[in-house]
Parts: sequence; structure tokens; C-alpha cells
Amino acid sequence: MILTQRNILGGPERDLAAAIVLRRALQAECVPIEVPGLDELDVMLALGGSITPSAGQAGVRNVRFSRSRRRITATVTVPAAELDAATPELDALLPHLAELAATVASRCVPAEPDAVRAALAGAFERAVAAAARR
Repeated sequence: MILTQRNILGGPERDLAAAIVLRRALQAECVPIEVPGLDELDVMLALGGSITPSAGQAGVRNVRFSRSRRRITATVTVPAAELDAATPELDALLPHLAELAATVASRCVPAEPDAVRAALAGAFERAVAAAARR
């Protein structure tokens, strides 16, 4: 599966380099995962900061699944307060990425979503851990 990630950083305290490292780690972890009916996962990661504390409610929003294009787009919003409270900061993404994994699994494989959810959640956890080490 191909993962495309775009970022919205809510302030200068959010590390653009960390977001880029995370994107590369997520892309590498998602390549071996096969999700029936899905070729691409396009994620907008909105990280709150001092200028924009949050771009809406925390969690997975604006999910769109195109069966014909075999693509899901989604926005993952993490408020500044959650990011500031986590050490390392990227750990604040884990519950929201787990929610994304569950959403993708329920949209693409509604009959048996557990295996897909577990594979995606595991890939997301490994990617966050790898990005946090750098």
C-alpha cells in the first residue's frame, strides 16, 4: 500500500524535520501491507501549535473512500495540548493513528476488519517508534 502524508503544523515549535522522518517511516512500514480494495492511503496530519492550537476536534476526520480509485483520504488532527503533554511528542499520535487503522479496516474490509486493523496499527506504531528515535 502506498502512503501519502501531508502536514499542517500549527506553530514554529512543531518540528518539520520530525514530520518528514515520520512520513518516511510510515511509507516504509506501509509498503508490505496489503489491504483488499485499497492501493493508497492519503493522510493529512494536522498538528496543533502556538498559532493554531487545533484544526478541529482531535482524531480522524474527513474520511473519503473511493472504491474506483482504491484510495482513502483522511485528516488526523492532534491538538497542541496533547502534543505538548507527550514525551516524545510523536507518541501523542499513536491513539489517533490507531483510530485511523480501525477506520481504514472498517471501510475496506467491513466483514473482517481485525486483521487489517492490527496490521496497520502495528505498522503505525513501528513507524512512530522509528521516527521518535531519530
